[in-house]
Amino acid sequence: MRLWITRTEPGAHDTAARLAARGHDPVIAPLLVVRALSSDSADPVPTHAALAFTSRNAVAVWAAIRPDRAPPVFCVGDGTAEAARAVGFTDVRSASGDARALAALIRDAAAGPVLVPGPTRPAADLTALVGPDVTVLPRAVYETVEADVAAPGPIDGILFHSARAAVAFARNHAASAPGRIALALSDAVAEPLMALGFAGVHIAARPDEHSLLDALDAQTLGKPPRPV
Repeated sequence: MRLWITRTEPGAHDTAARLAARGHDPVIAPLLVVRALSSDSADPVPTHAALAFTSRNAVAVWAAIRPDRAPPVFCVGDGTAEAARAVGFTDVRSASGDARALAALIRDAAAGPVLVPGPTRPAADLTALVGPDVTVLPRAVYETVEADVAAPGPIDGILFHSARAAVAFARNHAASAPGRIALALSDAVAEPLMALGFAGVHIAARPDEHSLLDALDAQTLGKPPRPV
């Protein structure tokens, strides 16, 4: 299948490699672009006992502006955890799930305040999800903006890794939906796609890329998809 990858770089190339290894023809055309916010080296960082990352982009931006790799790190998923280890963090724990799973991990394991470098518009309110027992300190270090990108064609399906990418698609590329299938990382990612006329919107059983590609295999191998 010829598949449009809508996720941001550098993750888009990782996804493309996994799709190619499964015999597909990936096309990279990210719907969002990550822009690091300007950082003042004198800007004080709140006292914290640990870091939490909700994306690989957050890891990359934070690692570029702060050299300290000593704090323990809580990550939303395995890919984010791999990215944290790759930049030098050694005490890294993965929630292997979504924001709710990350919040549960923080509640269970954090020994003090947790600093959360991330986007200006987080997909979830981690402070509320964690609750009052652990102090969560959000810190905006990057923004994601919609990319000026043309829809590739012809394509058979489209992969969506984030709700913001799905919203950007619905706003700018809805005409590309009819007759194609959509693969969404979670229910929240799928929601903006439901009324666009896709031939099918298929949701990963778990919010990770391995499950997303399994949902794709269910289509290409003739297995019944997860109900939507």
